[in-house]
Amino acid sequence: MTTETALQRISRRIAQTRFTPSTQSLGYLRDAFIDIYGCILIGASQPVAVKTRQALLASGQIYPQASAVIYGTEHRATPGAAAMANAIAGHALDFDDWEVPGNTHISVVLVPAILAASQGRSLSGKVALDAYLAGYETIARIGAAINLEHYDQGWHATATIGAIGAAAAVARLLELDSDQTANALALATSRGLGYNAQFGFDAKPVQVGFAVDGGVIAAQLAAAGVTGQVHMLEHATGMAALMSHADPARVARAMGQIGETLAIDDYHIVFKPWPCCGYTHRIMTGMLELHADGIDAASIDAIELHLPDMHAGILPFKQPRNQSEALFSLPYCAAMTLLTGNLTITDIANQSWRRTDVKNLIAKTSVHSFKPDRPELNYDPQQPDRIVIDYPGGQRRVDIAYPLGSPQRPLSAQQLLHKFQLNARLAEPKVDMIWQRLQDWPNCDDIHRLFTAFPEA
Repeated sequence: MTTETALQRISRRIAQTRFTPSTQSLGYLRDAFIDIYGCILIGASQPVAVKTRQALLASGQIYPQASAVIYGTEHRATPGAAAMANAIAGHALDFDDWEVPGNTHISVVLVPAILAASQGRSLSGKVALDAYLAGYETIARIGAAINLEHYDQGWHATATIGAIGAAAAVARLLELDSDQTANALALATSRGLGYNAQFGFDAKPVQVGFAVDGGVIAAQLAAAGVTGQVHMLEHATGMAALMSHADPARVARAMGQIGETLAIDDYHIVFKPWPCCGYTHRIMTGMLELHADGIDAASIDAIELHLPDMHAGILPFKQPRNQSEALFSLPYCAAMTLLTGNLTITDIANQSWRRTDVKNLIAKTSVHSFKPDRPELNYDPQQPDRIVIDYPGGQRRVDIAYPLGSPQRPLSAQQLLHKFQLNARLAEPKVDMIWQRLQDWPNCDDIHRLFTAFPEA
């Protein structure tokens, strides 16, 4: 009797199951599509997104008769190219959501793939939900099998595991059977590649674009009968062995969860209140508390920021020199939150890291990393991030277990609406109408009528 591989087990689950998320999870899914739509719209004007479209135009993948929309523009492209362009735009400002077990920016991988691969035909909210959940299930279970060691070794999980998730979502969309789906996931492992060393450069969102394009084409190849090695999580030279600490027992435990619960119900989604790396957000949440208390920044002698070593390693920049570095500079993000109570896209566009008061605080800031007791946890509430501020006559310490935007400290509906309004650049009278219309997308017969190139359309 042939033993079912990990990819085959995932594939059987996502090909044969009608997913029924909890009411709470359905709320996360509804918000995820709208939130990433806004991130794509604002990201479309970022230099990396503009340059991407120039390259796709030069290569003939953007042309007027193409099937797929590039949001925030008048352009249309082939499905893979549109998915790539939209993913790069959605990730350009690091404002997009993420999930814990896979440590991926999940919606920027799944939503562009789903929308692009379904262009030219109706896409009901129910079908879109099923496709997203197929991708989420894949990313979460593979993430549980190989992370956080995979990420800690320097792999950009959104680009590696994310490519497999995109393939799973499109395979579900194309109604591939279990064997075809397993081949799609196997093929996607060969397109999933990205390095954390690229953080702080245009390459970071571009890696995500490559992954999404790779996931789309992997599913299309599998639909045409192309095969792949379905033992990629067990093989001696497969993905788990080469890109993590190969642990067959751990892979088996992660796969054993399939069918027991729905991953979205277990882990939910983390939404970002600020356009910067999520590993700055616990410290920023603490700085928000200090700002609300009215602490006098000018009187501060020194600031110590303490966080896990893996998180600190993703944030190598102290005084940023450009926008890409600013998104991964913990001292800058912390200083802006303490001084203003926020960090906005306008702050970044205005190069606020050049402000004298910001520079002064950055100069007083030191970052200290620690080895976590439970490195498998992204956020261990027993080992929170810590801010220690010295000022004349005293010291202030703040511990932060979870960041604003996490399931433990969720953003309100009003905060999500405000974020969407700013990202979509909508005036007050229009935003309420468009927001209310988008809220009903899970029940819509064709969500392409709601998620249009421009939200006013």
